Amino acid sequence: MFVLLLSLCSQVVAAGKETLQLEYVASNAKIVDVINNPSIHWQTTDDKVLNLGYSNLSYWVRTSLNINEKEGPYLLEIAYPVLDQLDVYMLQEGNIFVHQQLGDKQPFVDRPFVHEHFIIPLPNGTHGKVALYIKVRSSSALQLPVVLWTNHDFLINDQVFRIVMGIYFGLMGIMAAYNVLLYFTIRESTLFYYVLYVICLALFSACLSGFAFRYLWPASLWWNDQAILFFLISSVLTGTYFVMTLLEIGISDKWLYLGCRLILGLGLMLLFSSVFFDYAVMIKLTIAYAVSACIWGIFCRILRLAGKSRLATYYSIAWSSVLIGGIILALNKLDLISQTWFTENALLIGTAIEVACLSIAIGEKLNTEKNKRFQAQLAAFNEIQKVNSQLEHTVALRTQALQEANDRLELASRTDVLTGIANRRALDEALHSECLRAKRFEHPLSVIMIDIDFFKLVNDTYGHEAGDNCLVHIGRILSNYATRAGDFVARYGGEEFCIVLTQTDGSQAFELAEKIRMTCEASPLISESYRIEMTLSVGLHTQTKPPYNGKELLASADQALYFAKRNGRNQVAISSEL
Repeated sequence: MFVLLLSLCSQVVAAGKETLQLEYVASNAKIVDVINNPSIHWQTTDDKVLNLGYSNLSYWVRTSLNINEKEGPYLLEIAYPVLDQLDVYMLQEGNIFVHQQLGDKQPFVDRPFVHEHFIIPLPNGTHGKVALYIKVRSSSALQLPVVLWTNHDFLINDQVFRIVMGIYFGLMGIMAAYNVLLYFTIRESTLFYYVLYVICLALFSACLSGFAFRYLWPASLWWNDQAILFFLISSVLTGTYFVMTLLEIGISDKWLYLGCRLILGLGLMLLFSSVFFDYAVMIKLTIAYAVSACIWGIFCRILRLAGKSRLATYYSIAWSSVLIGGIILALNKLDLISQTWFTENALLIGTAIEVACLSIAIGEKLNTEKNKRFQAQLAAFNEIQKVNSQLEHTVALRTQALQEANDRLELASRTDVLTGIANRRALDEALHSECLRAKRFEHPLSVIMIDIDFFKLVNDTYGHEAGDNCLVHIGRILSNYATRAGDFVARYGGEEFCIVLTQTDGSQAFELAEKIRMTCEASPLISESYRIEMTLSVGLHTQTKPPYNGKELLASADQALYFAKRNGRNQVAISSEL
């Protein structure tokens, strides 16, 4: 039904639109230079849609429009919503009377016509021959389906288009919603990954068709540029997890398991790299990655589902559909095959078939497993009943004991025995993690080094037990101040302590350090046999931009600490002021 509706849409389009014969040339010149330079060698194309593949060049495209005022008003449509930059000029008798700057690098609200595609209304009263010039540049596939519509024909085509896309997204939504409810009912992990996969596929299709930019993030230009890569890679990642759970691929399936883990690892690398590398490079790598993953999915079926079971049939149809659709779309974007309604919508057709077949395959798997479990339970019920209770009790006791031992061991390895706060090992791990997080999200990171003034004198005067009590006292004070999520307090060694403050700039960190110093000065350690007053020397370093290196942060804070000690103690020194 979905394919028939797409075919109907293409027939309506063919009946109502005027496809324009385009000429093009690679040039970054201005409009005045292009118009007034008769020596420019314009190239023509025999295809109905200009398709230049992936290119980092700017192109000028021109054509002529024959406007009959009686049939108007007219709309000019550029039906490819992921183009980056478009400058559209309309001229009559050498004079520019329309100039529009479009593209997905412009906020959606700036468009002259609210639509997923780029639509330019021709001014009322336009009549006769109009020269159309378009300057286009894009990191995505450079396709330019330029269509001149009458207002009436455009509305008819748009309604059919929206019905088809509504059915597609409705299908995806229904499949996701149904399987979410089923997942919460039976807690089958295959359903969970299937739902994630369907959602990622739907969002990827929404990005390609322009619906995501219009309805989900119309003001987020950077994210709109990254979303196609993100959701395509995420579709492969979630699809791989789905295949692993559906086909029950585990560590025992050595090569299949390693292949799936390799796909997951490559996907995460591409996902991370997409933030830093050029889109034009990343989209080619991602397309190759996605096609390879689909081929691997079919290979997994051959090895894991040998035979002609219904699960194997549905699985084969599903992955073959999306593989064929993906390859056709990739060849279309790479300008290796012409753009038609089928090549442009091949992935939509493939994913619609795939989602439906995979949902049926999940049901088949669940039914098969249910029947197998029933037969096994029927054959071994009496035996299982005899040993189950004792075995469960024994396993539970051993598991609990092992878990408790592991918890104690882990806690002991990361905790300072005397003060009860984190030790140096835990500090190094936490600081490394916070450096990575600060680099990713570009937020400031502050490190405070603290030393108890004249601590040796405390030990010599009151004894080591009193000195230990002083360390515990200071540790409690520090813990009372570093209370936010992400704040980290540790004993660095001896009488030195360290505090890591995430998302904290220099002024905030200084204010906290000063409060700690003043609190310590005003909070002597009192017992029946002594009263010990203590002061702190504090060093502070704040890093606001990369590189974030844990050792360098500690070293800078340590330098500030020793400056505070040399400068009279009982003070806070800031590394940036040394």
